[in-house]
Parts: sequence; structure tokens; C-alpha cells
Amino acid sequence: MKVQHYLGGIENLGPVDVEKRVFVEPWEAQLFAVHTTMMGTGIWAWPDLRVLAESMNPLDYFKYRYYIKWLGGMSKFLISRNYISEKELDTKTSYYLENPDAPQPDTGNGDITERVIEYFYTGANPYRDVAVNPIFKVGDTVRVKDMPPAVHTRLPGYLRNKIGVVETVYKGAYLYADNVPTDGICTAQPVYLVKFKTRDIWEDIPDKGDVLYNDCFEVYLEAV
Repeated sequence: MKVQHYLGGIENLGPVDVEKRVFVEPWEAQLFAVHTTMMGTGIWAWPDLRVLAESMNPLDYFKYRYYIKWLGGMSKFLISRNYISEKELDTKTSYYLENPDAPQPDTGNGDITERVIEYFYTGANPYRDVAVNPIFKVGDTVRVKDMPPAVHTRLPGYLRNKIGVVETVYKGAYLYADNVPTDGICTAQPVYLVKFKTRDIWEDIPDKGDVLYNDCFEVYLEAV
């Protein structure tokens, strides 16, 4: 498991950043607009961003702020797909660093704008209305697998090898993405709501009867 996949947090990494502002600096909002345009026009999707960010060296991943990781991933993607060359990106970056007040391009495309607005309302739906035969049923006891390391995962690190009970079997099947390297979630499959006792996850905390719920792709689970 990659260090940055341990979504429950890691000890001794310092204080947790509780910044509540969506955008700390103006360029972050502009970057999000570029990202949304790329999503709305269909040239990339959320998994592309997450894979590029999480494939970073762990030391770099924890060193850089959230949107800096976005910027690196988006730049790498656009260069790899020949939307812009590395030389062109470096030239424009140097120019605007030396001339921060220089006007930026202010052209637009009405068709693209409409597609981006439509994306805001519709988004990307992972649901697939296909016939499936779920392996597990409500009430089954299951163990979360310790999946092999992959570029991206939707499995919290702290749930690996933990035992829970199926609370809900969702209708239909869900696909995370079929165009990025993941740990088994690139095909449409059943998804389950699994209930865990927090005491079974973190043995050193007082047992107060608390529970934790997590949606799990079927490939992440095995029978006990």
C-alpha cells in the first residue's frame, strides 16, 4: 500500500491542516476552472487527476499543498497528450513570473462554455445499469482484503484486513474508471455499505460502541 493511500491519517506527520477556505490563493480558483473545462469537454476525468497526484514520490506528496499537486498532474497530462509542449509551458511560466501584471488571454468558445455548464449540472455518473449477481448479502460478515499496491485505490488503508458486516447491497453496479491503473475497480461491479466497530479498527481507543460505515467495491471484500 502506498503511504499516501492511508486515508485515515498517519502518526507523526505533524499537525492536521484545518484550512476551511476552498481557495487560499486566486490562482487556485483559476486552476479549478481549467480542470472543470477539461472535465466538461471530456478530455480527462477525476481518476486521471488522482492517479497523477498519487503516483508522486510520497515525500513530495506530503510536501506540496493540495492545488500544487493538481497543477503538476494537469500539466503532466496536457503535455503527454500534446495539448501543450513542455517548452511552451516553460516559456509562458517564465513570462508571467517576470510580468505578473501582464494581461492573460481573454478569448472564449460558446460551445465549450455550454458543455462545461452542462457538466456542472450532470457530472460523471459511476452507476451502470447492468445485470450483476452480488456475492454477499445483507448481514454477511466480510473481511477487507489487503489489496496489492496500485497507482490509485478507493480503499482506506486503516480498513485493510478488518472485519465488518454488510449493511446494504446497492442496486446495480458501479464503475470507478476504465482508463486508469487501479487495484481492481476498473470494471463495473457491486458496491456494499459495510459496518465496522471502531474498536475493531483501532484497538487502543476506549470501546464506546461506536461504528464506522464505508462503501466498498466487491473486489475489496472476501467471506469470513
